[in-house]
Amino acid sequence: MSITPIKISENLFLAPFVTFEISKTKAIYNWFYYKEAFSPELVEWAITREKITEQKENVLIADPFCGIGTTVLRAKVQGLKAIGLDASPLAVFISQVKTRDYSKDDISNARQFVEKVFEKLQKNRNNELKETKGENRFKWHFELFDPRACIPKSNLNIIEYLREEIENLDEKVGGLMLLALLSILPQCSLIVKDGGVLKIDRSKRAIPVKDAFRKKVKNMLTDLEGNSFSGSKPEIHLDDARICQSIKDESVDLIVTSPPYLNNIDYSKVYGLELSLLGMSKEITKETRTQMVRSFITLDKKIEKMPPEVGEIGEKIPIIGTYFYDMELTLKQIHRILKPGKACYFNVANSVIYETHVLVDEVLAEMAERIGFKEVEIIVAANRLADVKPKKINVRESIIVMRK
Repeated sequence: MSITPIKISENLFLAPFVTFEISKTKAIYNWFYYKEAFSPELVEWAITREKITEQKENVLIADPFCGIGTTVLRAKVQGLKAIGLDASPLAVFISQVKTRDYSKDDISNARQFVEKVFEKLQKNRNNELKETKGENRFKWHFELFDPRACIPKSNLNIIEYLREEIENLDEKVGGLMLLALLSILPQCSLIVKDGGVLKIDRSKRAIPVKDAFRKKVKNMLTDLEGNSFSGSKPEIHLDDARICQSIKDESVDLIVTSPPYLNNIDYSKVYGLELSLLGMSKEITKETRTQMVRSFITLDKKIEKMPPEVGEIGEKIPIIGTYFYDMELTLKQIHRILKPGKACYFNVANSVIYETHVLVDEVLAEMAERIGFKEVEIIVAANRLADVKPKKINVRESIIVMRK
C-alpha cells in the first residue's frame, strides 16, 4: 500500500475528452468508429500541461495502446515525433493509414479505383459478379460465425469482390480503400455491437455496400484535400505494451494512452469481423487475443506473482488478478521508456466485476509509486453510473498522471 495518500482531484472539464464523441465530427480522426477511443483534445491538454511544444526539438510522444491512432495523429498535427504500439493488427493498420502523407496523385488514383470497380459492378447488376470473379477468388472466414449469416448476399459478394480488387493497389491507395471498406462493415451487416458481444439482428436494415463505400471514400478524400499535416510520420508498431520492445530506454518525453478497461470485453471479438477481413484469416482473431492485456475472462490465468496492491480479491476473481498483473508489467515498461522528470497520462476507468467495485485508478496509482514513479496523482475526469442489477454503482473515469 502507498505510504502517503495518493493525490486525487477532479476536473470534469475533461469528461468529453475521455470519449470518442468529439472525434465523430473530426476529419481523419473519424475514419473508423472506435467507441473505446478518447478524443484528440485529451492529447492536446496533456501536451499543453507538460509544455511540450516549448521543447519541440527532439521531443518524442508515445502511446503503447495506440488504438486508432489519436495520440500519434495529434502529435503529427503539432509537428512532434511520435511512436505508437498496439497488439492488434487492426489498430496498427488504422493508425498507419490515418497518419500517412498522401499526394494529389494518391487521391486521384483512389477516385479512379472507385470509378473503375463500380463500372465493373454496373455490368454485373445481378451482383453475382460472374465476370469479375476468378476460380481462386478471396473467401472471407470469421472465427465466431460465417459472414454469410450476418451479411446479405448482395453485400457480401461486393465486399469480397472489393477486398480482392484492393489487393492489386499500392500500399497508400490500397490502405485508404481497405480502411473505407472495414469502416462500413457494421452498417452493411446485420451485426449489432452490444457491449462486449456481437449479435445478429434480423430486423436491422443493412445499407447497400455500393452506397456506403462510395460515401465513405468521398468523405475520406475530401478530408485529405482539406487537411495538410506537415509533421513527421509517426512510427507504428505491432507490439505488446507489456514488453514495449520497439521503444528504447529513457527515450520518451510524454505518454498519453488508455489501456483496455477492466470490463470483461474482448476487443478481438468485438472488432473481429473487421480484423478477419483485414487479415483474410479466421485465425487472426485467436492470435491477436493471446497478445492482448487480459481485461476479459480468459483460459490463460498464469500469474507469477500477484501485485500486492490487489489483495486477495485477485485470487478470488481471476480476471482482476490477471488484469493487474498485466498492468504491472505495462507500468514497468512505461517507467523504463520515459525520460527522467517526464510523465505518462494514463486514462482508465473504475469497474464493477461480479458486483465487486474495483478502484482501478487507485490500485494502479499505488502500483506506480511502488514501481518508482516519483509523483503520482489521479485526476477524475468523469463520473458514471454502472447498472449492476439490482442496484447502480457510481464509478469514475480518471487520468493517472505518473511522473518519473
